Amino acid sequence: MPSPIHTQFTRGYRWYALFILTLGYIFNFVDRQVMTILLEPIKAEFGATDTQMGLLTGLAFALFYATLGVPMARLADRWSRRNVLALSMTVWSAMTALCATATSFGQLALYRIAVGVGEAGGTPPSQSLLADYFPPEQRSLAQGVLASGTNIGVLVGLFGGALLAEAFGWRSVFWIFGIPGVLLAVLIRTTIREPHREPMLEVEDGSLWEAIRRIAALPAFPAIALGVGMTAVSGYGLGVWSPSFMIRVHGLTLLDAGLYLGLIGVFGGILGTLLSAVLVDRFAQQDARWQLRLPMIGVVISIPTQALFLLWPAEQVWMLGDKVFPVALVFMFFSAIFASFWIAPSYAAVQNLVPAHWRTQAAALLLFILNLLGMGLGPLAVGWLSDVYADLGVQSIRYALLSSLVFCALGAVAFARASTPYAGAVSHTSSR
Repeated sequence: MPSPIHTQFTRGYRWYALFILTLGYIFNFVDRQVMTILLEPIKAEFGATDTQMGLLTGLAFALFYATLGVPMARLADRWSRRNVLALSMTVWSAMTALCATATSFGQLALYRIAVGVGEAGGTPPSQSLLADYFPPEQRSLAQGVLASGTNIGVLVGLFGGALLAEAFGWRSVFWIFGIPGVLLAVLIRTTIREPHREPMLEVEDGSLWEAIRRIAALPAFPAIALGVGMTAVSGYGLGVWSPSFMIRVHGLTLLDAGLYLGLIGVFGGILGTLLSAVLVDRFAQQDARWQLRLPMIGVVISIPTQALFLLWPAEQVWMLGDKVFPVALVFMFFSAIFASFWIAPSYAAVQNLVPAHWRTQAAALLLFILNLLGMGLGPLAVGWLSDVYADLGVQSIRYALLSSLVFCALGAVAFARASTPYAGAVSHTSSR
C-alpha cells in the first residue's frame, strides 16, 4: 500500500505552505471584501440603489466566481493546483487594481466580474493542497487556519479600506490592495510544491460532469452543501451590509464602522474558526458525527446573538474617550464566534469524504453552492428587502438583515441531518 501523501513533506514545510496559502487567502478575501466598506461612497458617486449595490457586491461577482470554480478545479486536479492558484491570483489582483479606473457603475460591475473570474481558481486549490500536506487528524485545524484568512481580510478590508478611502478617496483603495497580490502570486509559483499523487485509474478519470455527479452522490455531501449554502446566505448578507447598518442606524462614521467591525471579525471570527477546528478534531475521533454536529450548534447559537445585535437600541452606547461604541457590537462579537463554527469542520468533512484526485473539484463544488447562494443571493436579498422596507427609512436595513436570519435556521437543520450519513461514510473509508 503506498505511503500517505502527507509523508512527502516535513513538518516545517507543511506549516510554511499553510502560512503562504493563508496569506494568499487573505488577499483573496480583502479584494472581495473591500467593496463592503466602500458601498456608501460608491453608491453616492454613481447614484445607485441598494438593490444595485447588492447586485454589484453579490450576484455580479458570485455568478462567475462560483460557476467557473468547478472547471478551474478540474484543471487544477489534472494539471497543477499551484500553477492555477498563482495564475488566478495574478488575474484577480490586477482586476482589483483596475476597479480604481471605473468611470461608471456598469464599468465597475464589469471589473468586479473579472475579479470573480480570477478568484474562481483561488480557494479550491489551496484547500486541496492542504488536505495533501496534512494528515487526516490535523485537516480541520489546517482548514481552520486557512479559513481564518477571511477574518484577517475583514479587518484589512474594512478598517484599512476605510482609512485609505477617507484619506485618499475610494479609488485609491483598489490600487493599494490589488498590486501586492501580483507579487504574492510569484512567491506561490516559486516556493509552493505540488505533491506527487498516484495516477488516476481510467474509471476515475471520467468527464467533468461524471466527476460532479459522483461527488454530489457521496453520502452527506448534499446536506453539507445545503447547510453551508443556507448559512452563507445570512452570513454574506450580514457581512456586506453591516457597515451600512452601523452607519445608517447607529450613526457611526465610515472609519469607526470599519474599525469596530474589522476588529470583531478578526478576534471573534478567528477565535470561532480555530476553536471549532480544535474541538472537532478531538471530538470527531470519538464520534464522527461531531464533524457536523458542532457546526449545527454554532449556527443555532449565532441566531439569537445576531438578532440582539440588530435589535439593540442605537442610543445605548459606551464612550471610549471621544469615540462612541454601540453596545450592540458586543452581541456582534459573540455572533462572530459562533457563526464561524461551521467553516473548518465543513470544509474538512468534504475533503475527508473524497479520494485525493477529486479534492480540488469537491472543494470547488461546495464553494459553488456556498457562493452562488451565499455571496450571490445574500447581499442581493438584503439590498432588495431594504428597498422593499424603504417606508421605514433608515430602519429598513435593520429589518432586511433580521429577515435573513431564517436561512441560518435552515442551515442548522441541514447540518444536523448530514451528521449521521457522514459518520457512516467515513467509517468505511481508510485514512488517505
